[in-house]
Amino acid sequence: MIPYVHERGISSVEALTEALGRPVSDQEGLTTDHTVVAHWPGLDHDAQSDLDKIWTSVEWAGHLHDPLAEFPSAVSASGNRRAVFHAHVVLHPGDRTLTTPEWSETAHRLARAAGIADPGDDMGCRWIAVQAHPGASI
Repeated sequence: MIPYVHERGISSVEALTEALGRPVSDQEGLTTDHTVVAHWPGLDHDAQSDLDKIWTSVEWAGHLHDPLAEFPSAVSASGNRRAVFHAHVVLHPGDRTLTTPEWSETAHRLARAAGIADPGDDMGCRWIAVQAHPGASI
């Protein structure tokens, strides 16, 4: 596996567009069974009534952006507002194809290693892992 960490940004739309390899759309749904391979545990509490619904990529981007919109003055200790962390992982040519559960575990491990997802913290950072090209990357 080869991880790439992008420069932090302020736009969940830009990060999701880049991750998907296509513009976000209000016509295209991202399912939690296929495209969204992992997400923060608090999603189950935030959107419990919507979990059966297939969210569009625009809705996912908006949900990820909500905390920035809700707290427009929030900044880091150094005054930085760039709260969107974007990383992607690709397989090395010699690696075997991973299953969706293996990609999910990879995403959870990356989120823990990056410090954005503490185990058991349902109120932590909002994050998702998408798989735009099944089997090849997240």
